[in-house]
Amino acid sequence: MLCRISHCIALNSLLLLAACATTVTPRTEIEGRALLEERHIQRNIALEQNTKDRNRIQNVAFPLLQASTEFCEPDVVFSIGLDVATVNDFDESFQRSAREVLSAAEVVTVIAVVDDGPAAEAGLQVKDSIIAINDNPIVTGPNSSIIYNNLLEEELANDENIVLRVQRGEENLDFAIRAVSICDQNVELALEDDLNAYADGDSIYITRRMLRFTDTDKELTLVIAHELAHNIMNHVSKQRQNYSLGALLDLAALSQGVDTSGMFGDLTGKAYSQAFEAEADYVGMYLMARTNMDLDGASNFWRRMAVESPASIDSHSASHPATAERFLALEQAIKEINEKKRAGLPLNPELKNN
Repeated sequence: MLCRISHCIALNSLLLLAACATTVTPRTEIEGRALLEERHIQRNIALEQNTKDRNRIQNVAFPLLQASTEFCEPDVVFSIGLDVATVNDFDESFQRSAREVLSAAEVVTVIAVVDDGPAAEAGLQVKDSIIAINDNPIVTGPNSSIIYNNLLEEELANDENIVLRVQRGEENLDFAIRAVSICDQNVELALEDDLNAYADGDSIYITRRMLRFTDTDKELTLVIAHELAHNIMNHVSKQRQNYSLGALLDLAALSQGVDTSGMFGDLTGKAYSQAFEAEADYVGMYLMARTNMDLDGASNFWRRMAVESPASIDSHSASHPATAERFLALEQAIKEINEKKRAGLPLNPELKNN
């Protein structure tokens, strides 16, 4: 008798599994309590490292965002250089780790203070509990960090000078802080393994692998400055506009019975991609210079990238210039910037409409 199709598939699958190679040593049985505790240890390690990574990104990005406000206007906000959270802001599986690693609780807790930022200069410390802003108490509970951020934004809209009351140990302390203007851009760690950084017009993302690759803060500043330049120069919106123009041609062709499979949209979307990348390199170098950072050696980043991708040394990709060209272009930009410094000229990039 012939078997039913579903039964045949199941039978064949079993026969395939039976034919597969297998191990010859017994698999170790992990006791339940030990497994749960190891998971917790690894969550602690992961949270601690991710916190360090995010802190490094913020410490590098903050002076860059502060120095670039002239180019970001009107997208500028006041900031005190402080990151807070409550235990409720973490996934349930990480809440125990948040309590142990970050001292997060039901109250708003400081989890990061930007080096040399306004909050740091005022004396705020990690693990301080914020209990009031300008005598306005911060309630505890699931939404307390949201309430804190909204209240802070409202108070800074009225006056860049604020007073935070914090609980540190058994003491309640007041700290007067003067906020500074920065570009309204989020700079985030992306938990991805590609050697990459990217911008979407409003935010900047640094992948975990890129963060490891940039072994100096100068290199990380170069990467963030490049992505910030993309957003400042409106490259994302320009690429979207270009894609839309091509998409109209695709629709027109489709109306005549010709399926282009989005060919024109893809072509116009990639138009000027290399030029956008070159412009972001150039403008980004000026943004770096405005932080008073020594630019010597910054362009060596592209020599190190050539080691990671030798094929990019002398060949352009569809969207990026070759690494040799990018190195030399940055060297020229650094020379131009140094000449302006010696002449006492403003550190502004030479744009076509100037």
